[in-house]
Amino acid sequence: MRPVIPFILLSTTACNTGGPGGNPEVDLLPFASCDAMRTHLADSFVHEMTRYDAFGGIEDVAMPEGSSVGSEAPSDYSTTNIQEAGVDEPDMVKTDGEFIYLTKSDRLRIVSSWPVEDSQEVGSVELSGSSSDLFLHDDKILAYSHRYVDDDERWRTVTVVDVIDVSDRTKPEVITTKQIDGRFVSARRIGGDVYTVTQPTITLPYDVHEEIWDAYASADIDNGYSLSWNASALRQETARRTRERTVRPVIERRLAQMPMTDFLPSVTHEDGTREPIADCTDILHSRDVSNPGLTVVSHIDLNRPKTRVSGDATAVMAGTATVYASQRSMYVAQSSFSWWDGFSSIDQVTRFHQFTLDGENTAYTASGMVDGFLHNQFSMSEHEGLLRVATTNQNQWWGSDEQNAKEGNNIFVLDAETPDMPIIGELRGLAPGERIYSTRFQADRAFMVTFVQIDPLFTIDLSHPTEPKAVGELKIPGYSAYLQAIGEDHVLGVGMDGDWDGRLSGVAISLFDVSDFSEPEQQDQLTLECDYSSSSALWDHHAIMVHNDTIAIPAYGYSWDDGYGVGYASGLMVASIDTESGLDQTGFIDHTDLAAEVWGYDADGYTPQMLRSLMIEDTLFSISNVGIVASSLEAPEEPIASVPLH
Repeated sequence: MRPVIPFILLSTTACNTGGPGGNPEVDLLPFASCDAMRTHLADSFVHEMTRYDAFGGIEDVAMPEGSSVGSEAPSDYSTTNIQEAGVDEPDMVKTDGEFIYLTKSDRLRIVSSWPVEDSQEVGSVELSGSSSDLFLHDDKILAYSHRYVDDDERWRTVTVVDVIDVSDRTKPEVITTKQIDGRFVSARRIGGDVYTVTQPTITLPYDVHEEIWDAYASADIDNGYSLSWNASALRQETARRTRERTVRPVIERRLAQMPMTDFLPSVTHEDGTREPIADCTDILHSRDVSNPGLTVVSHIDLNRPKTRVSGDATAVMAGTATVYASQRSMYVAQSSFSWWDGFSSIDQVTRFHQFTLDGENTAYTASGMVDGFLHNQFSMSEHEGLLRVATTNQNQWWGSDEQNAKEGNNIFVLDAETPDMPIIGELRGLAPGERIYSTRFQADRAFMVTFVQIDPLFTIDLSHPTEPKAVGELKIPGYSAYLQAIGEDHVLGVGMDGDWDGRLSGVAISLFDVSDFSEPEQQDQLTLECDYSSSSALWDHHAIMVHNDTIAIPAYGYSWDDGYGVGYASGLMVASIDTESGLDQTGFIDHTDLAAEVWGYDADGYTPQMLRSLMIEDTLFSISNVGIVASSLEAPEEPIASVPLH
C-alpha cells in the first residue's frame, strides 16, 4: 500500500466543510467509508508511535432522583450531589428513603433504612465485577463495572452494565448484562434515559511493537532516548519524519490484515455475541490526527421492559475528553494535547462538541473552540442557550509557547444554539500565573477559585453575556476545590486551609457571604483539627453531602505527639450551616467499633475508610468500607443503629 503523507490527509479533510457549522478547524465530520477510517487510523497510529514520548521520552500529561415506595416512606432524603438539577450522576450509593443501595466489592447490597431503628441488610446480589457506580430508577438499578478481555492478541477494556430488578428488595435479580467496549468515563440519567460515556482504546496486536523496534534498529534510528529535549526545531522535525517513514509501512500492512469490525465500538450480549453499535460512517473525526481512541455515547432506556443498548451510538475519534451534560445537551471537550505531536509548540485550546440529547436520536449538532484547558466538568455550564466555559492558560507541558506561561484564567460565553458555537463574550487574564482549582456557575453569576500560594475567590457577573465582568475578589490562604451556592447570598467551599506563604494545613469547609457581589467575604471556616488532613471530597464531589442546613464530608488526618508517635483519624466531618451565625461542627463520626465487629479483631490502628453520607428525614447515615451507622443530627456521634457489611 502506498504511504499516505499526513499533511495530504489533513488538507483533503479540511476541504470538506460538511460539519454543522461549516468550520473545518473545529467541526467533526463522519468518515465517508471504512477505507477512509482505516487511512485515518494509520495516521493516528503513526502519530502515536512517533511522538517524542512514545518510547520513553516525556511523560504524558493527563488531563438523583429517588422515588419512595409505600405510603409510610419518608418524604425528605438527600440524593447524589450532582452538578445540574434533573441530570443524575452515577455513584456508589443511592437511596429512595426506605432503602439504601450500595456496592461493596462485587455485590449490590440493599439495606432497609426506615424505620431507622430497624435498619438492616435485607438483600444482595452478585455483580459482574467490582462496581462503584450505580443509577436508581423506579424498581431498577443499573450498575457499572469493568473487565479486561484478551481478544485476538490484544487487550480490551470493557464496561460491564448490570441491570438489576429490585422490585422485591429482599431478592434483587440481575436481569440483563451488557459489555460495552471501552473504559467507563461517566454517565448521566435523565428520567429513564441513561447516556453512558466510554472510551475504547483502539490497539494493534502486541507484536506490531516488536516489528517497529526491529524496523528502528534496521534503520539505525534512536528511539527517543538520545534526542535532547532542547534539540533544535529542525532536528526534532527531521527525527519525527524519519520515524514516520519507518513506522508507516508496518502499521499500514497490519491494518490491511484486520477487519474494521475490530475497531468499531461494540456491545457484547449475554450469549457472547458481539455487535457493533456504530458503523464506520457513524464515527466522527476532526481534521487533526489525534491519539487512536474513541469517545462513545451509548443510550439505554430503563423504561423499556427489555433493556437494550441502542445500536445507533454517537462516537467521536477523540481518545481523551471531559464530559458535561445539561438536561438538553451533552458536551465532549477535547484538549489540544490530544493531537500534539510531542515535538512542536502547542496552542492551548479546547474544542467542544455538542450532542443534543434525545434518547436513541441523540445527534451531533455543534462545535466550538476556546483558548486554554479545562479543570473539570464544573468548568462548563449551559444556561438559556449559552455555554459558559472557564479555562486556564498556563505552560503546563514541555512544548508550550512560553508566552502562555502566565496568561491567566478566562471565562468564555458561547452561543450553544448556533452550529459553529461562536464566542459572544469573554473575560481573559484573571490571576496570571495561577490555575483554576474550582468553578461554579449559578444562573447569570459565576464563582472561580485560583491558587498558587493564596486563594483568590472571584465573583463574576454574567448578566450581560457579551460582557462578562469580574466584579469582586477575595484573597485568603488555602483554596476551595468545590463550590456550591447556598441561596442567593452565600457560597459553600470545600478545600484546604493554609497560611499566607502557601503552606497547606488541613481540610476546611468555608462559608462565603456574597450578598455584596463586589465585596465577597469569608464569613466562617471550619478546619479539621489535625497536623495534616485530607479528604476524597477534594477530588470527588459525590463524597460531599449538602442537605437542608447540614454538610458532611469524609476526612482523615494525622497528628504527631512529642514522642513522635502518630495518631490517625478517619471519619465523617459533620457541620451545620447557618447563613446568619456561620458554620458549627456538630460531630466527627468514625466506624472503629463497627470495624471490630466486621473484621473480627481489635481494630485499633486499623481505622475504616469513610466513603459517603446521606440524610433521611433528620437522621444522618454515615457509610464506610465496613458498614452503615445511623445517628441523629442532634448527636451525630451517638449511633441509633448500625449495619455491618461483611
